[in-house]
Amino acid sequence: MRQKIAIIHITGAPVIENERLSFTEGGSVHALFVAINLARSYDVTVICPNSPGVHQKHTLEYKGVKVICLGNSRWVRWSKIGDLSFFRETYKYIRQEKPDILIANNFLISALITLVPQKAITTTKIGVIHHLYRTQDVNGSSRRAVRSIGLLEKLALHILKLNKIGVINPEVKKTFIQEGFPENRIVVVGNGVDIENYQFSQNKLQHSLIYIGRLAELKGVTSLIDIIPQIKISFPDVMLHIIGDGPKHKEIIQRINQLSVFDNVTMHGYLTEGEKIKLLEKCAIYISNSQMEGFGLPLVEAMATGTVPIVKNIYAHRFVFQNEPVGYLVNNNKEMITKITELFSDEPKHLQLAKNGRDLVERQWTWTKVSEKYEELIRIPSNA
Repeated sequence: MRQKIAIIHITGAPVIENERLSFTEGGSVHALFVAINLARSYDVTVICPNSPGVHQKHTLEYKGVKVICLGNSRWVRWSKIGDLSFFRETYKYIRQEKPDILIANNFLISALITLVPQKAITTTKIGVIHHLYRTQDVNGSSRRAVRSIGLLEKLALHILKLNKIGVINPEVKKTFIQEGFPENRIVVVGNGVDIENYQFSQNKLQHSLIYIGRLAELKGVTSLIDIIPQIKISFPDVMLHIIGDGPKHKEIIQRINQLSVFDNVTMHGYLTEGEKIKLLEKCAIYISNSQMEGFGLPLVEAMATGTVPIVKNIYAHRFVFQNEPVGYLVNNNKEMITKITELFSDEPKHLQLAKNGRDLVERQWTWTKVSEKYEELIRIPSNA
């Protein structure tokens, strides 16, 4: 009999309609595609909250994986998070179904499942930690909030009772080891992309930029609008495509109008996976001013399609680049503008960086490689 795995994801469900797939944030991409690969050997269910305002339980099937949406969610500063109804329904489901392996797909839910009495759930508990706030250095109005959450994380680390831990990047692993968690029960699982669906393309729209992600404060999307007037001086037809939604949507629209760049920015909202891939294949450069990432999945998706990244110089982006010449890490908007204008004017350089990026993705950042790491994590004895 195949073992049952339940993956709990707390910050936004994938949307599946008529076999068309779309996502609201990167964590749900990770949860679903890991589940799809594990489903070859296990019976896998992904549990996630409904969108805000939706309360009724509903079940979706996608490529051998059952996705169950429970309870409700609401925007809490930077992301949509399941509310108390989600936690109640999830606990009830786990007690009824008794999965053999329980995977919590972020720090908060990893901490919460450790509070469940072992008598209630005799399940192997695995936490998958994408990032830790305490390791992040952010500026602006979010700085105090990030530090406060970081202090709470530090306290929670001392009560965390997980059998094993998967982490998205080595920096998180280092922190857990420093806090006394056994190194032999931690695996860097990374992140990936489906290279069969994300095809490399050299046919790019001239002077095109793209950003993918939540429109939230830490993502710095408003500051991307600020670079457009300067780029317009040399390239009047520059076009920035923004995929995603979030609490900063209104602020971004206001900045577009203030700077009179409404002809140079297109707000797409959420797109299906197919629509997103088609747009990525057409765009020349991927940009991001995010101050905080566990990995930066859209960055890898961009590289897979030959869209060259010019992104903020933070640890997660450096980890994705692997010290290889696949794009540019920048420290401010001035540097970003300079690199964008250089690449717009140098097609051979753009093509070489694009090819380097695709090569790195094929070697390092695929869901096949991620699933191999998950298999390694699952095989570690729970009492190792």
